[in-house]
Amino acid sequence: MSNQSISDVHQIATQKDFDEYIKSSLIINKLLLVHIELEQIPVCKTVNEALLAINRDGEFNQQLTVCRLNADHFSDFLTLQNVNAVPTVLFYHQTKLIDRVDGFNQGDLLKKIKYHIHEKAITSTKIESKNDTDINVEKKIKELLSSSPVILFMKGTPTDPQCGFSRQACHILDDNKIKYSTFDVLSDQNIREQLKKHSNWNTYPQLFVDGELIGGLDIMKQMIENGEFDLKLNQQKTHEKEKDMKKYLESLINQAPLMLFIKGTPETPRCGFTKELLNLLDNANIKDFKTFDILQDENVRQKLKEYSSWQTYPQVYVNGQFVGGLDILKQMNEEGTLVQTLKGNQGLAV
Repeated sequence: MSNQSISDVHQIATQKDFDEYIKSSLIINKLLLVHIELEQIPVCKTVNEALLAINRDGEFNQQLTVCRLNADHFSDFLTLQNVNAVPTVLFYHQTKLIDRVDGFNQGDLLKKIKYHIHEKAITSTKIESKNDTDINVEKKIKELLSSSPVILFMKGTPTDPQCGFSRQACHILDDNKIKYSTFDVLSDQNIREQLKKHSNWNTYPQLFVDGELIGGLDIMKQMIENGEFDLKLNQQKTHEKEKDMKKYLESLINQAPLMLFIKGTPETPRCGFTKELLNLLDNANIKDFKTFDILQDENVRQKLKEYSSWQTYPQVYVNGQFVGGLDILKQMNEEGTLVQTLKGNQGLAV
């Protein structure tokens, strides 16, 4: 993703790019305007020209950044943010949606920009060098964030909260049966102060899910009331399951230097392609391999297709690397490269 100069209105193509963009250190302290557009709509072009002019204005260009999203490519995001028409300009600060302008009203747009820059006390970004203590504390914060899927930085502990906001936050999480870890910011002054800079959030408690700041008590209340918190947790759980599944697939793939994912077993193949592959290896005198019957695990059967970007079976792996299916191996055999390829770098017995 390219850096945005002061005069750019940056076009963002995917949801992943947008998620990374709004957390970028280059814009995290700025007011971000997100223009939801369709290029074929004339008024959207007018909005872009207005945003470009505003962004070039010396009054705003150090406190403001602007990007564009094509509405056709962000349907899920538009539904989540209740965007029903273009143009729409969403206002973000520190990754949080704080305001919006539906349709084109340049006067309203300018009024809200001035209000939020003043309200959030947004100033020009200054780059400051970090000393060794800050670096060590930052490392500790990252370790804490990765130690638990859900972690609450609070004053005190769940059994002995030291402020009313922390007490309420624990009650909300407990009442909604959300499993979470905590860290007492009163126990470490360095972490207490550095976390404010890390999260760009100046009060406690602070709740993080999967290393990402959710917010404080008011945000927690609002998200739970709107059902957004369950959605966030489900996304996090899905992400964790996907990571666990990837590790499991990699463990299967690396069980042996030559690994075959087939239908059935070598003794009882359950499809013609599997039988033909086994015959091909037998004729090449390749005996040293392991197999996995994908008919015994539907989850592995489906997820391995995604992992390898290959939709059919059998699938052959050498030293953990995907080689191909039956047609690829038959082609290698015709070219005289089959045995050499399947030996890989491990010197398989053939």
